[in-house]
Amino acid sequence: MTAIADPATWLAGYIPDIPTPFDENGAIDLGAFAKLCERQIEAGATAILQAGIQAHFRAIAISTALPIILHDAPSRTMRELSDDTLLRLADSRHFIGLTDGSGDITRPFRLQSRLPAGFRLLSGDDATALPFIANGGDGCISSVSNLAPELCQAIYLNCRQGRPQTARYLQSRLAAMTAAVTRESPAALKYALCLLGFMSPATRLPIVELTDAAKAEVAGAIAELGDDDLARSREAATR
Repeated sequence: MTAIADPATWLAGYIPDIPTPFDENGAIDLGAFAKLCERQIEAGATAILQAGIQAHFRAIAISTALPIILHDAPSRTMRELSDDTLLRLADSRHFIGLTDGSGDITRPFRLQSRLPAGFRLLSGDDATALPFIANGGDGCISSVSNLAPELCQAIYLNCRQGRPQTARYLQSRLAAMTAAVTRESPAALKYALCLLGFMSPATRLPIVELTDAAKAEVAGAIAELGDDDLARSREAATR
C-alpha cells in the first residue's frame, strides 16, 4: 500500500478540479479521464481532485482513515463555514486543509497563524485565487487549470517567487476564460475541453449542455487566450 505523501509538500499550487467525462452512452469515459489526469501530472500539478467534500464533515471523518479537505462553498450551501468552526475542525487530525469558495481573500492572512502546521488553505475560486495565494494561501482547487495547466503553474510560481507583476499579468490573460468557464460549470468546462480535443461535452441531469450563445463565449475565450498557451494542451490531447 502506497503511503500518503506529506500534505505540506504536495498539496499546493493549482490543483485541477477535473470534470467527469462521459461517452455517447452516458457511461464514464475512462480513457478520456486518464488522459486528463496524465496531462495534469506532466504539467506539474501537485494533486488532482475527483469530488468536493460535502456537509457533515465529522460524520465523514469517523468513517474513513483518509485525510479530508474541508469545502466552504456558500454559493451552494447558503451558509459559510465560520472561522471559529474551521479552527475547531482543524484541531482534528482527520482534516488537512480547506477549499475556500467564499471569495474571501483575507482568510489566509487572518487564520494562517492560528491553524495547525501543515494545514493547507486553498482557494476554490479561480477569479480571486491570485490574491488569496498572495495573502498566504497555499494554492487553488481550479477549474481553469484544466484548460491551461502550465499557465496556472506559472502564475503560482511567479507569485511565490516574488514576481507579483508577472503573476498578475499572467492571471489577466485568463480573465475571459475564467468568466466563461465558471458561469455555467461544469458544462462550460466540459465544452472547452471538447474544443481542445480531450473529452465529450456530454452532461447528466440536472446539468444541461450549453446554449449556442454560451458555446460561442467559450470558443471566443479560447481564441483570446491564444495558441501559445494552448499548443501544448492540444498536443497532449492527441497522444
